[in-house]
Amino acid sequence: MASVYQQYYTKSDEITKYMINKLSVTPHSLVLEPCAGDGVFIEALLNKEQDITIDAFELDPHEAAKLIYKYDNNKNVVIKNEDTLLHEDFINGHYDGRYDFIIANPPYGAWQDYEKREQLKHIYPNLYIKETYSTFLYLSISLLKEKGRLVFITPDTYLNLHMHTFLRKYILQHTKVEEISIFPASFFPGVNFGYSKLSIITLVKTSNNIEIFNNKIRIISNFKESMNLLNQDNTKSTIIDQKEILNNTSYAFIYSDDNYLNNLLKHSSVYIGDIANCVTGIYTGDDKKYIKVSNHTIKNSKNYEIINTAEIAKTTKPDLNGFDANLFIPMIKGGNTRFLKKDRWFINWSRGAVAFYKTNKKSRFQNSQYYFKQGIAVPMVSSNTVTASLINYRIFDQSIVGVFSKNNDYILFLLGFFNTSICTKLLRLINPSANNSANYIKKLPIIIPDTNTILHINGLVETILAAKNLDDDTSYIENELNDIFNVLYYENREKNIIKNKQPELFEL
Repeated sequence: MASVYQQYYTKSDEITKYMINKLSVTPHSLVLEPCAGDGVFIEALLNKEQDITIDAFELDPHEAAKLIYKYDNNKNVVIKNEDTLLHEDFINGHYDGRYDFIIANPPYGAWQDYEKREQLKHIYPNLYIKETYSTFLYLSISLLKEKGRLVFITPDTYLNLHMHTFLRKYILQHTKVEEISIFPASFFPGVNFGYSKLSIITLVKTSNNIEIFNNKIRIISNFKESMNLLNQDNTKSTIIDQKEILNNTSYAFIYSDDNYLNNLLKHSSVYIGDIANCVTGIYTGDDKKYIKVSNHTIKNSKNYEIINTAEIAKTTKPDLNGFDANLFIPMIKGGNTRFLKKDRWFINWSRGAVAFYKTNKKSRFQNSQYYFKQGIAVPMVSSNTVTASLINYRIFDQSIVGVFSKNNDYILFLLGFFNTSICTKLLRLINPSANNSANYIKKLPIIIPDTNTILHINGLVETILAAKNLDDDTSYIENELNDIFNVLYYENREKNIIKNKQPELFEL
C-alpha cells in the first residue's frame, strides 16, 4: 500500500529508540501520533511510559484495523481510521494547543487526488501541499501545547527548498528547534524513498520571542551507520543561532563549519541575481514529437528520432515565430557538461510547431526574450558538482537555468565561476540537494575582481572553449581557473563581505 499512502515504516530500532529518547515523554501526558502506520511508535512509547494517553490516526483502513484489534483492551490508546490533515477538530482550531507530545514518521510525497489537493490548498494555503510531510509538520506544531515537544522524521528538503519558505518561517517563529540530525535515507532497510537524505527534527513550542532569539540549534551530520544516532561516534555537530536563520534569505538553514562562507552568503554586497537574470527555458509539451537527437549514444536519447542534417536550419538567428519550412534548430538540454556543449539536441522550429508551444496547455514558451541570446546554461539537476556551458545563442529547455549577464564583459568570467569548486560549495550551502533552481543560483555571492583579473580569467575560459571544441584536454587550465577563484574568495575576506571587491591579482 506504500504506493498509495507513501508509508515508509520505521523499521530501524536505532531510529525508533533515538526518536523516543528525544521526545522524553512524562507521566499523565497526552501524545499524538498523526500517522501511526503499523504502530511502532505506539509500542515504543508504552514501553517507555505506560501512564500516558495516545491519540493515533491512520488513514490506511487495513493498518488501522490491525491497530484497533491490538489495542482494543487498552483504554489509553485511541485509534482513529481518519485523515489527520482533514480531521475537523484539527483544521477548525478546536484542538490547537491540545497535545503535550507529538511523534511521527509522516508519508513523504503521498499522491493526492485532485479533489483532495484542492481541499488541502484551501485549508493550508501557504504550504506546498504536494509534499505531504510538510503539511503534517505544520499542523502538528499548531496542535502542540506551549512547551510541548515534537519529534518528526522527514526528508531534509524543508531546510532549504524555496517551496518550503513559509514552513521554515512558521517553525522558526513558533518553536525552539533543539536538534536536527541529518542522515542517509539508506538507514531505512530495503526502502527506496527517492530522497538522498532524511532528518529528525526535535523542537519545543513556545510563544516566547526572547527564548526563540536566544536559542541555539544543534545540527548533526556525517552519520556512517544508524547506530551513530545513539552513540554519535564520528559525527559532525554544528551549532547555529536560531535568530541568524530567521535573518537568512527565505529563512534557509545555512550551516557550515566555515564561518566566513556563512557570513559571505548572508552579507555579500553582490549576488548573481544582482548582475544576471536567471531563467528557465522552453518545454514543447510533447518532446518525443518535437525534439530529435544527433545519435542514440547520447544519454536519455533512446526514444527520440535521429535528426537528418537536411532538417537543420542554417541560420544562427531564427525568428521567434518559426520558419515556413519544417526545420529544426539546436537546443541546450540538461546534462553535466563543462564549458561547451556541442549540438546534440534539435527542436522543431516550424511555424506550426512554435504555435503549438505557445498555445498548448502543457507547453511552456517561457522567458522567450532570452531565446537565442548569449548566456550560460546551468543544468537544473547536477551530480556531485555544478557544471555550466555556454548557451551560444541557442534555445534552452526547462531542464536548464539560463544565466544572462547584464554586463557582457562578465559572461566568460561567470562561465568560469560556475565551473569551480567554490561555486559548488556555496550552492550546496544554500541548497544541499542537487536541485540548482534559478532561485538558488540568484543567491550565490559573487566577487567582482579588478579588470586585469577579469581579463585573465576571460582569456583562460576562451582557451578552454577553443580546446573543448577540438576535444583537447583542458584539465590543467581548469585547475588554474579553480585556484584563481579560490584566491578570490578566500583572500581579503573582510573586504569581500564589506565591499565584495578584490585588489588586483594580475598585472597585464
